[in-house]
Amino acid sequence: MPLSRRSNRRSAPTRRSPTAARPGRPARVRAPAPASAPPGPGPGPGPGPAERTAAGLLGTVTAQASFLVAVMYFLGAVYLTAFYRYFRLDAFSLGFGFAELAMQSLNLLTASAAIVLTAAVLTARHLATGEPVLGQGRVVQAVDQGIRAAARAHLYVVGAGVALLFLWPYIRPYEWSGPALLGIGVLLGQRGRAPDAVAPPGVWSKAVPVFTAGLLVMWALSLATGQLAEDEARETAANLPRRTAVVLLSTARLSLAGPGLTVEDLGSAARYRYRYTGLRRLIERNGRYYLLPVGWNSRTGPTYVIQDGEGIRVELLPGTQRR
Repeated sequence: MPLSRRSNRRSAPTRRSPTAARPGRPARVRAPAPASAPPGPGPGPGPGPAERTAAGLLGTVTAQASFLVAVMYFLGAVYLTAFYRYFRLDAFSLGFGFAELAMQSLNLLTASAAIVLTAAVLTARHLATGEPVLGQGRVVQAVDQGIRAAARAHLYVVGAGVALLFLWPYIRPYEWSGPALLGIGVLLGQRGRAPDAVAPPGVWSKAVPVFTAGLLVMWALSLATGQLAEDEARETAANLPRRTAVVLLSTARLSLAGPGLTVEDLGSAARYRYRYTGLRRLIERNGRYYLLPVGWNSRTGPTYVIQDGEGIRVELLPGTQRR
């Protein structure tokens, strides 16, 4: 009987799951991967909403304050230039500082100007935000509707401004109304679109109109400021006798002559031999007295510049008082 041959074939190994347990052995449980280490200490948390709001508010206030001071300086320079030009003086040669020029713009803050400015600011804020006005009634609603109607008709406002520019020589002293209407019309044009209209993108739709309107409004303000300064200069000249009186004492004769000015010779025994009266002080800057004779007029009246120094003594007296 032939010997049986062992088969060389081996049964194929059975694939087991890595976690499958063999017979008689406990199941292997794979340990979970270690958790990643927490990140190292980094930069602290950013500013919170309150800090960001405060920083944004501070930046806005700073920017607006800088713009306001620049406008005040500009209007103050315009005011002083127009005022002293009436007396044949250059305001910049008088040596005014930045703060003095800015403070001179406060001459524009009359009661009527303050009321108009406050109403304009509140109206602009209401139109920009759409917030209801406290205690809003029929009058406020009517004003709101009127402003919106004017915004839709802004081209007519611009046309009126152009017409006033052509009538420039005939509308004095209200020349400022032409550029003012032009600027207001351009600003109203930014508000005069339909509610569902989309403004075209680009600087030509927003930045350029606003910048142009700002220039026109500043032009109108400068004209109004110059006119106000010239009116106050005329009033100053009309009330010249009530200004501070100046008496000049001099060791030598001065070449001064003018309406209302008198000179006295006190004799050779007096140190200051010549005495000049009938002068009024316009302004004094750095030891220089800018004087006007009491009978000064804008056509032929002279303006004297006297340097206080050796040989000249300046005395200040009250002007003519009202009875």
